[in-house]
Amino acid sequence: MDKVIILMAAWQGEKFLKEQIDSILAQDSIDLQLIVRDDASRDSTLEILYSYARRFPDKVVVYENKENIGATKNFLNLLCAAEAENKDKNIYYMFSDQDDFWHHDKVRKTLRRIKQMEKKYGKNTPLLVFTDSEVVDPNGVLLADSFCRQQHYNVKNRSFAHLLMENICQGCTMMWNMSLAEKIKIPKEGARYHDWWVALTAAAFGKISFLPQATMQYRQHENNVVGADCFGTYVQQRMKNRKEQKSALAATFRQAEAFKTCYKEELDQQKKQLLQKFCEIPKQGVFARRKTVVDCGFYKSGITRNIGLFLNL
Repeated sequence: MDKVIILMAAWQGEKFLKEQIDSILAQDSIDLQLIVRDDASRDSTLEILYSYARRFPDKVVVYENKENIGATKNFLNLLCAAEAENKDKNIYYMFSDQDDFWHHDKVRKTLRRIKQMEKKYGKNTPLLVFTDSEVVDPNGVLLADSFCRQQHYNVKNRSFAHLLMENICQGCTMMWNMSLAEKIKIPKEGARYHDWWVALTAAAFGKISFLPQATMQYRQHENNVVGADCFGTYVQQRMKNRKEQKSALAATFRQAEAFKTCYKEELDQQKKQLLQKFCEIPKQGVFARRKTVVDCGFYKSGITRNIGLFLNL
């Protein structure tokens, strides 16, 4: 039976953690292991985690960070350690947030899609699948039946050029194969989000597939690292805070520089040129920056986001 390793970065998660772990352990007929690293929580998160590890020693493994390092580094360090420990095994990986709720067939459906991809492209090809999700409030009340539609994401454009500018792959819905796990390098600095970094690596070296089904409930509350506000609220917030948007765009270019440092010698010529042009955008004049975006297809999803992009370039 195929094995799936689920990686969870936990921090101050006592409110919803039990419900999420229960939903993971209730997955249909799947050999899975949940590996959790707590990021120096001060609430009862660790107590909850160790209670599950004692009850399910073959299913739940818990580690602790001595100091808080943030979600992105925590997730990427988890992935690096898990991949190193499971070399030469046929493992599939997933990320999990601590506060969602997985449908009972989430892992099975996603695994089925990625195995279809392996049949088509071969197991040696780095492959990633992401799915849709439902958006719920803290009490589990449905807010939107499709995260992707709510956010107006162009999930059909999974190109390297698009992924350089915008991440469309929701990390808590993703699964990837061993070939992609082996390809991922962890930068010291520069990765904006763990899921974006993994998706960008998949776009650079392999294939990405979207499964247009909601496989989980994404819980929207005040403590989300990246929220799922309705699109209208998203637009209003972005229009009010240009400084924040320019800062986010600068972080996106820093991520590309980090990606170039890690992978510049391994990319094919076309992607190497795309990455180089993307990294040069901040050094160009105002008109040249916009021309490069148009010429290379460094777009975001939809007209509204791209208007904002061009205003902030």
